Amino acid sequence: MKAQRHSGTSPRSCPQGQDQNPDIFPLSPSTWRKTPFRQDPSQLSIVEKQGLVIPKQHSSYLIKADQMKLMMQSKKASSRMLISNFLKASHCLYPPKIKYVDNDPEINMWKRKRMQDLIGSLASSVEQEQVYTAQALGCLGETNELVLSALQNALQVCRSLPVRYEVTRSLVLLGCLEAAVVRELIGQLKRGSPMQRTDMLAALRVALHTWAAAPEFQRMLVAARSRLIQILEQLASSQGPTDDSSFSAAACLAYLDSSNPTARETLQRCLVLADRKMKMQALILLVRYMKIASATIIQALLDQLCHSPVYKYRADSASLLSCIGLWRIQQEDLEDEVFMVLLEKLHCEPFLVVRQMVAMTVEVLHMKEQVWDIVENQLKEKCKMIRRQAVASLGALGLPNKQVFFTLLEMLETDSSEAVRIQVIKTFSILGMNKRHVLKSLLMKVDPKGPLGRECVKALRGLQKSPSTQRDPTLRDYEISQEVVTGVSPLASCALRAGR
Repeated sequence: MKAQRHSGTSPRSCPQGQDQNPDIFPLSPSTWRKTPFRQDPSQLSIVEKQGLVIPKQHSSYLIKADQMKLMMQSKKASSRMLISNFLKASHCLYPPKIKYVDNDPEINMWKRKRMQDLIGSLASSVEQEQVYTAQALGCLGETNELVLSALQNALQVCRSLPVRYEVTRSLVLLGCLEAAVVRELIGQLKRGSPMQRTDMLAALRVALHTWAAAPEFQRMLVAARSRLIQILEQLASSQGPTDDSSFSAAACLAYLDSSNPTARETLQRCLVLADRKMKMQALILLVRYMKIASATIIQALLDQLCHSPVYKYRADSASLLSCIGLWRIQQEDLEDEVFMVLLEKLHCEPFLVVRQMVAMTVEVLHMKEQVWDIVENQLKEKCKMIRRQAVASLGALGLPNKQVFFTLLEMLETDSSEAVRIQVIKTFSILGMNKRHVLKSLLMKVDPKGPLGRECVKALRGLQKSPSTQRDPTLRDYEISQEVVTGVSPLASCALRAGR
């Protein structure tokens, strides 16, 4: 009877789990639960609290040092407004030529057929056809094995002098400088006519230029190199530097042997010539390939930078000055002269590409901080010409700090000279400064009737094409064209729309 009473006891008074396993304590909540449990996803759950971690105690000196380090990092990141921060990508002096590649299978099929026909024409019995075929294979520039092997076989088999000459020239143009080709090349240079010798040296110069531009571990071995250098030395010293064959021979020597004295003497004699093209080529060979830097070479580079009528020669001269480096310029005691020429070319050069190359040279020669200080002081000069030159220099150098940026904004609003204000607009456009306050300042000056307003229109059209432009939502691209057509200010039209 007692067992029946015990079994009939309610679940609340006597849990079932106690009879089943009385050793478990505390009992599970499911023992007293009448309905099945359903978990609510929104129900709060108990999370175990992690143990308290005692923070590491820092001394006041270390805390202050960390604060100073963070402050200097933030100041360094925001203090300089360089040209690289505004342009999408760094400029290149000579954009690479895009080689057209046609992937049309039909066109490629016709090209292969044309190449096979030319290779087959080398075995023709007509001499003129063989000469034309050899010239065509050299001009096409295809360096595959079929073309090279066909030309080499023709060089071994053919006995006609005109054909052997064209085949040798084509092989040299394609960069094949093996033993048989170099022997035939030397023979052509010895017994050929002056015109043929000049033509063959021009082809050799192209091949050696490509050979010297490659890294040393990728360069192919030039067969009979000592014999080739010997014949080139004879050709370089036989006539004056103004002769094309003599200059080409000296250039080939510079590519083959950077320490060759004959090439150095011949190229240095070209520095006093009136021909600026030959003079520039000699400077490139002396500085870039032969690593020679003297007072005469530096003076010639400054002369090219100041007086050459070809803008590429002026840009190359600035680039070669950076190749020479500050230490060698200081050894020749020409640092002050180089500094003054570069400072002047930053604002008086008509081409932006050359000004940017001069700015890069200034940075490589560690003169940029000094130039920035001079230009920043020139912004406060009373002479409007000096202020305009300083603003133009900043367009190539970039802005050293935010203070100069706000100074330019103030000059755009308050400067007494319209030419200076126009130059400020051009500088903002060159640097790609598309901040909201710059755009608003330019929009308020848009006027198609005056030169200042027209310059603002051009600058805005260039700046608003940038995807990173930060501008007011009420300022749209069409407002510039609307203001040009109607003469109504964009801000005034916005006010009228708001009033309606």
